[in-house]
Order: sequence, then structure tokens, then C-alpha cells
Amino acid sequence: MKRHLTLILSLCSSLLVFLLSLFQWDLDDRIGKYVSPYIWLFFVIPFFLLLTLWTGIYLFSSRKWLPLVIQVITVVLWFFIPFEQLNLDINFKLHQQKREEVAAKIQKGVLKPDEANYPSFHFLPNEPDLSSLIDLPKEYVSVSRGRDDVAVETKGKATSVLFFTNLGILGHFSGFVYDPNNRKPSSGDFGLKFEEIKKLQRNWYYISY
Repeated sequence: MKRHLTLILSLCSSLLVFLLSLFQWDLDDRIGKYVSPYIWLFFVIPFFLLLTLWTGIYLFSSRKWLPLVIQVITVVLWFFIPFEQLNLDINFKLHQQKREEVAAKIQKGVLKPDEANYPSFHFLPNEPDLSSLIDLPKEYVSVSRGRDDVAVETKGKATSVLFFTNLGILGHFSGFVYDPNNRKPSSGDFGLKFEEIKKLQRNWYYISY
């Protein structure tokens, strides 16, 4: 029983690490991006480290190596699996339909910038033009991570929409851009400068700085 319990705990700890890493963004959206690090710091990491220590002791006492091997493989895979990219891909697919609904509402004028509340000036470097920001209704707040708004860029009759995915320091950011005419975004759109522009599929691009 003791052997099986150690093995089960080892498998559970590895599964916990992988699942939390794989769905980190959705966890941030549900409980807050400033709360989830404490879950890692005070629960996940201590639990995993203590269990790894226990599996090492268990190896010497019972000559059963499988639980420790599982722990070691978990650590190695955690460093080599591109969880950030996987989170990006999962987030794009999960919220694509809602993002396209928001883009359609903006194109129809149902959602539009509140120029009275968003004057066109910047507090920080490489911030979106405040006059281009549109507040999101409560049912759509999950489509833009770290913010409750999106940025828009109108050229002609078409409006591109920027859905934020990550906000860093010193003006660094990333996001998904939807353009109904499949027009490639250019640095300077949305009042932002960005370096990476990657096409995801028709009408969709990923940009970052």
C-alpha cells in the first residue's frame, strides 16, 4: 500500500504541475494573475519538492525507483515544453468565437470608444492611444487578458481590433489582432509600436513588442 501511495502521489504531483502550467492563463483569468503565483509558491512547488525528497528517501529504503524517475522527468519536461506557446494557442482557440463577436459589434457600432472618458494622451511609454480603447461588457472581459478593454484602429470602413494577451513592463505587450479585411497590422497601429507580426489564420494576427 505504501508503495502504491508513493507512486500515486508522484503521478498526481506531476499531473498537477502540467495541468496548471498548461492552463495557467485561464487560471489567471479566473482567480487573478496576482493570486496564482502564490498558489505555485505556497502549494504546488512545496508539495512537489517535498514529494521529490520523499521519493528519494523511498528509493533508498525500498529500492523502488519509479516514483523518483517520474519526478525527475517532470522537471526536465517542464523546462523543455513551451507552455507559454501552448497557453497562447489554447487561449486563442477557446476565446476565438467571443473575440469575433466583439469585433462584429465594434464594426456595427454597438461597441465604440468613449472619447469623453479617454482623452488622447499617454501616461506610460508604448501605451495604446486612449481614445481608441473600448470597454468590454462583462460577458466579454475574458477576451482581453489583464485589461477590461480592447484597442481599435480604423482605416477606411474597416476596423481592426487588438485583444491583449500579455502586458509587460516598459511598454512590452502581446495580443491578437482581428481585421475583417485580412489586412496585416503595421507598427504604429493602435498607437503602439511592435516588432513581431505573425499571421495565425485568415483575419487573425499575433503581434508583440
